[in-house]
Amino acid sequence: MKSERFREFLAEAEDVLNSMGKGLAKLGKGVKAGIIDPAVLNSVFRSAHTLKGMCGIFEQTELAALSHSMEDTLDLLRLGRIALTDEVLYNIMNAQDLMAKIVASKGSGDFTGEIEAAKSALSMMQHVKRARPRDVIAKDLVSVLTDYEDHRLRENLRGGRNILIVSVRFPITNFDRGYMALTDLLKTESEVIATLPSSKTSHEFLHFDILIGTARDRQFISDLVKEIAEPEIKVLAEPAARPEARDFEVIKGSGGYGQHGRAGSLRRVSNTVRVNISKLDSIMNLISELGILKSDIAALSSELKGDQEFSVYGIELSKTGKNLDRKLSELRDSVLDVRMVPIGQLFGRFDAFIGKLSRETGKEMRIVTYGDETELDKLIVEELADPLMHIIRNVADHAIEAPVVREALGKPRTGSIAFSAYQKGNHVVVEVKDDGAGIDIDLVKEKSVGRGLISREYADGLSRQEALELIFTPGFSTRDVVSETSGRGVGMDVVKENITRLSGIIDIETVKGKGTRLILTIPITLAIIQALIIEEAGKRYAVPLNSVMEIVELRAGSLASVDAEGAISVEDRLVPAVRLSRFFGHPHSGSTHAYGIVAGLAEHRLCLVVDHLLEELDVVIKPLSRMIKAPGIAGATDMGEKGTMLVLDVTGILEKVLKERKAGPPARTANV
Repeated sequence: MKSERFREFLAEAEDVLNSMGKGLAKLGKGVKAGIIDPAVLNSVFRSAHTLKGMCGIFEQTELAALSHSMEDTLDLLRLGRIALTDEVLYNIMNAQDLMAKIVASKGSGDFTGEIEAAKSALSMMQHVKRARPRDVIAKDLVSVLTDYEDHRLRENLRGGRNILIVSVRFPITNFDRGYMALTDLLKTESEVIATLPSSKTSHEFLHFDILIGTARDRQFISDLVKEIAEPEIKVLAEPAARPEARDFEVIKGSGGYGQHGRAGSLRRVSNTVRVNISKLDSIMNLISELGILKSDIAALSSELKGDQEFSVYGIELSKTGKNLDRKLSELRDSVLDVRMVPIGQLFGRFDAFIGKLSRETGKEMRIVTYGDETELDKLIVEELADPLMHIIRNVADHAIEAPVVREALGKPRTGSIAFSAYQKGNHVVVEVKDDGAGIDIDLVKEKSVGRGLISREYADGLSRQEALELIFTPGFSTRDVVSETSGRGVGMDVVKENITRLSGIIDIETVKGKGTRLILTIPITLAIIQALIIEEAGKRYAVPLNSVMEIVELRAGSLASVDAEGAISVEDRLVPAVRLSRFFGHPHSGSTHAYGIVAGLAEHRLCLVVDHLLEELDVVIKPLSRMIKAPGIAGATDMGEKGTMLVLDVTGILEKVLKERKAGPPARTANV
């Protein structure tokens, strides 16, 4: 069993690699635009350096060696000794992807060959030297600059920017706040290259000389900072001609610069605490058990109120029970809030993945996100990672056209994949939209028939929406040749299976030649839910209330309609209906009085017919083993002394009922 410290290392490494991936994605955009943000490059370099140190502490020698090789390459980039090209960036991103894979393996697996190949590729990049500019810079200034500061100074000169020294002073009592405010302001209009030691001294003031590169002139910078400090500004260098000429007039500094240091601190800025989610699960279990006790208290108070001798105690106990209920609700909401993370954390992981797919497929693609702040349970976010990855891979391979083709069609060369998320009641809707070729429904039918997944007669009887859903059939693919990214018939069926396991549902909208939109509707959390406890044919089940829209009382006439037609009229709308006992293959009780639970997800509706409604409880869902295939069951919940109860998967029941009522079953079921 892995130690707690090792698990902490894996969590920290995952965060560092996630941050590194976001930075690399930004660098990729900068390479295409011809503008490299040094702050982003530095951030990626620091991530590699941090990871190397962590790996050394935990004796992850191979991972440490790879991160060290990446750090060396990034250091050469930030010092301007090699150029950031597509090839260099691709090799760095490949190394980052490999490190993420190693961390995800949790110490298992042999990655020696892949690590050596990645290190070799990075090493080759380190030998591609970049010509050093021939700019003339005052030697007394260069002598006090670090290699990186020297490089940034030369880059600013090469870019035709004014090089200024802003001399300021701040009272010793609050110099830190003044200095930070000044540098933050300067960064809005310039690059702060270095803070140099000043030759001026004072018992009351600290003096700073701040070296900056800016497209603004001396007067503008003076006006910018005069509200914070009274600056003295010297022009160190200014372009004498166009930047392309690389001819600069350099004004030598007056010297007097010595070594300088910066005060450090071991105190962390973050006020967050990392909590293992299994500990939150334990708290959820306790809340569920307290909910059962609360229900017992309510039953006891009701019994006491009915007894004339003890009615006063029953009333007091009822008040206590209501207060307990209110506090339990607050506790449940608080724990759920702790589990919530913004889905933008997940969206951000795909930037590097899109870049890698672009290079492999020769297509230009970009990702756009909306609703990054929408929150979901951490576990659901992680469960969504693989389905969304499969969707992106299919979009890249099948939907987005080659740049030349897109231009011929009047589209931008770069294809767009848009992720959006928004809350809808107790669910979150995640949409993936592309501007590619759309889905050819006739081709989908032909491929399904050709692969023996359905019969010709069945295909001819399908509606447009039913034909679209064939892409989720195991073994379906429109490709005849297996490639690195597709053709194996494994992909969208995995998406459907994973989303269904989350009690979610997928809808598809497509326009041929314009693009496709996949709409995933999933619960905000499955950790703890409010459930309606029902009884049918002597068996008890829990129905998640987040999918319940309405409850209706059914008499003999309505029940006859359910048994004969498999549907019931609710508010002048015909809704598919099924007895729960019949769905599970049990004989029903024969009762002439029952209840209809109208449940739904997205635009789909289903009426479940049950004998009795018992109570509402907060329950914790425990998933069934993946080896157990039980349509209509989302998991189980421990009811304490009342035993274990199955939790219904309304989405699974709805899909199975609708599928069984379609005419013409498939010719055979394909193996995944």
